Amino acid sequence: MNEHKYNGWKILQIIPAQVGWKAVHCQESENRQIKIFNRAIICWALVEAVGESDAGRTQARGIEQDSNRLVIVEDLINTKEIGEDGIDPNQYFLGYDDPDAHKESDYWIKQADARLKRNKIKQGEATVSLHFK
Repeated sequence: MNEHKYNGWKILQIIPAQVGWKAVHCQESENRQIKIFNRAIICWALVEAVGESDAGRTQARGIEQDSNRLVIVEDLINTKEIGEDGIDPNQYFLGYDDPDAHKESDYWIKQADARLKRNKIKQGEATVSLHFK
């Protein structure tokens, strides 16, 4: 089997994606609005984490186009801290949109709102724990 390593993942196998699959992402804008955006899934990859405690476990991940390169869909695209104004500049993966299901935008907005709130709570916990060490 021909294996390729890429950003913490070892790609074991690639198969074509049916037309219409999308990776749905969200981001909070400067005016605190939730932005939802889609990227087409080019193909699917069977991947294995490299150098992590869960190495040896395989996952199916989408491969999407980001600007001029192909990337493995990740849970978090950027790793910036939430600003003092409370705005989260990071992009988060929400899920895959099946071409036959076409989930409504309300569904994705609710998912994004929950994801951003969870991350802000997590960031707040990290900040609090740093102050009390």
